[in-house]
Amino acid sequence: MDCTPFFSVVEEYLGEHLARARRTETGGQCVVDFFHPLTVARLGDDSLVTAFNRSGIVWAPPARRLGVQLRVPEAHEETVAAALADAPFPAERTDHRGASAPDGEMVMLVHYAVRATDVSDEELRATLSAVWNALATPEG
Repeated sequence: MDCTPFFSVVEEYLGEHLARARRTETGGQCVVDFFHPLTVARLGDDSLVTAFNRSGIVWAPPARRLGVQLRVPEAHEETVAAALADAPFPAERTDHRGASAPDGEMVMLVHYAVRATDVSDEELRATLSAVWNALATPEG
């Protein structure tokens, strides 16, 4: 399995907005995990709390399956949801959890997921474009 083409497309579309991105090839999947800029702005990027709140994109090339998980502060939920609405696949709010910010305030993080199979190259690019808009929020 060669993840290079996927990693290149992710870099092309999202590179400048991914905080502390990591690339992994495992179990027939290509994974890019990162911190959403809004999460970094509110929680930082070097604590155990933040480590559990990474976002990510998973691509399984043989089956052309795509998964996107974004974890963002609830205060920015509407902006992120609106950006993801432009993706060719629906985004679902899948979870939420509290996290303690460095200033001691409790911050609610919401999780949005996009999952799809039989994804064409055009749909992959359109989804990454919607994710770019979700990352490129005014505050992000």
